[in-house]
Amino acid sequence: MALMKNTHVTLGFIAVYALGTVGLFAQYVEHPKFGSRFYPTEVYALTKSIWADMDEDSLMLLDYHATSPIYLLKENDTLIPVLNQYAIDVQDSSLEVWVNDSPNIPGLKRVILVEDYYTFCCLSIRLNYIIETTEGRFVHLPELKVENCGEEFNFWQYRFPNELYGLQNKIVLGYLNLTQAYEVISFEKEEVFLWDGEKLIPEQ
Repeated sequence: MALMKNTHVTLGFIAVYALGTVGLFAQYVEHPKFGSRFYPTEVYALTKSIWADMDEDSLMLLDYHATSPIYLLKENDTLIPVLNQYAIDVQDSSLEVWVNDSPNIPGLKRVILVEDYYTFCCLSIRLNYIIETTEGRFVHLPELKVENCGEEFNFWQYRFPNELYGLQNKIVLGYLNLTQAYEVISFEKEEVFLWDGEKLIPEQ
């Protein structure tokens, strides 16, 4: 089974439209960023798409809607499927995996974050948060999506108690309002959840 190595730096591409021309600029964003407590990990890895080694001409022959599951691995043991990757997206996307080892919520051992960066004319990011419980179960939180096509943009995230903008014993859903230079303008809280041992419960 092919593995995708984690890197210590996330390469984010910013697409900017100007006078009908698309300019593509690269910027490195190091973790932990913006008060995050997610760090690179050597314990977890991801499988590659089944099309990862195919050339562009071969990929173009595939069904536009064909998908390949990406699995989370721990010490070469397959744990769970994380997301489905479209064949047409393989050459324009990159996957990163990060871990928060001390989220400070009873029943939670750690939180794993898989980021799927896709660049074509805009930057799109899918964020998949996976809770590992103290009982050894893996629970997906609802997937978040970020899109940046220039100017200011909202970077959606879940925040945990050990992170900046986190709340004690709660999980905060919100977004960082960022400039194109990745400067934080504000953090906007959208919803707060409690963890009941199996799933998120909206705080009343």
